[in-house]
Amino acid sequence: MNYTISIWLKNVRRMRGFTLEEVSQRLNGMVTKQAISKYERGLMKPSPVVMDALCKLYQAFPDFLLGRKPVVAFDISFRSKEPVPQKVKQRIISEVQIWMGHYLALENLFDAMTSFKNPVSGLNITDFDDMENVAMQVRRKWGLGNDAIASVCRMLELAGVKVLELDIEEDVDGLCGWINKKTPFIVLKKNNVTVERKRFTALHELAHILFPLLETMDYNKKERMCHRFASAILLPKEVVYTYVGQIRDNLSVSELSSLRTMYGVSVAAIVHRLRDLSVISLDYYNHIFDDRIKYNLLEEGWGAYPLIDEAMKYASLVNRAVIAGYMESNGQGMHIDEKYKIGLGEIEIM
Repeated sequence: MNYTISIWLKNVRRMRGFTLEEVSQRLNGMVTKQAISKYERGLMKPSPVVMDALCKLYQAFPDFLLGRKPVVAFDISFRSKEPVPQKVKQRIISEVQIWMGHYLALENLFDAMTSFKNPVSGLNITDFDDMENVAMQVRRKWGLGNDAIASVCRMLELAGVKVLELDIEEDVDGLCGWINKKTPFIVLKKNNVTVERKRFTALHELAHILFPLLETMDYNKKERMCHRFASAILLPKEVVYTYVGQIRDNLSVSELSSLRTMYGVSVAAIVHRLRDLSVISLDYYNHIFDDRIKYNLLEEGWGAYPLIDEAMKYASLVNRAVIAGYMESNGQGMHIDEKYKIGLGEIEIM
């Protein structure tokens, strides 16, 4: 049996949240759970009738995956306030592997692979000052200067990081890892999240990718280090000193709102940044959070980043596949999310 199909069957079942027993029951006993297990281990091949029934149950189509090499996620790091249950991890990882199978196959089809090179490889990171310095090095090597990053997602895609936006569990903010140990990926929550939070999460996950030795640190310190990196990338020290100053006893809503609008950073993250750089005192920091931010968690009326920041490459590859005829007009074969289901009739050819 084709190894890719066996892996695909396992991943798509887990992605849909079914157990082997549930699949057998939903197919009214057409196939036993033992047989399904053998399909997923590559020990037995489902008949065309069974395969069709499985595809209908899973609402997925494997035709495009025939003959493709399987993808496996490694060194996965979840960002969550609470421990993520193993079943949830398994479901998300399976979904990521299916997405990445499509993504890499499309890149290969159009010879559009973008390799990733760590711009700060080999640097030893031990404290927050190190994080400040490497953040500036990343900005310099990627030609970002000190100005605002218009789109964090597209910046990462251009650097060779695969960015996916998925409907993931509410308690999970994001995750990252490596596909087949050579291609980095970042998964962002696309449901119920502000653009500023998404931008911050993407750069937090980038820190995990750039600095694997962080995984040897205490969990809380590791997360604070990644927070510091994300803050320093989004709002460089020189920008803070230019627009806010080096020592402040009080701040106005308007200046914080302006920074949020210009640099795509939440007011809460800006205040954290000012405390990290000792621009404001701990007492004043606590006052802002306890008396203002706590009562306006959505930061309504405090400005907003005006641009759309979302991953674009996968959608552009699907668009090319439709035009080139690799994808049927009903969308079957390559899409696994209604967001990316495109019919040829929807595309105006120049």
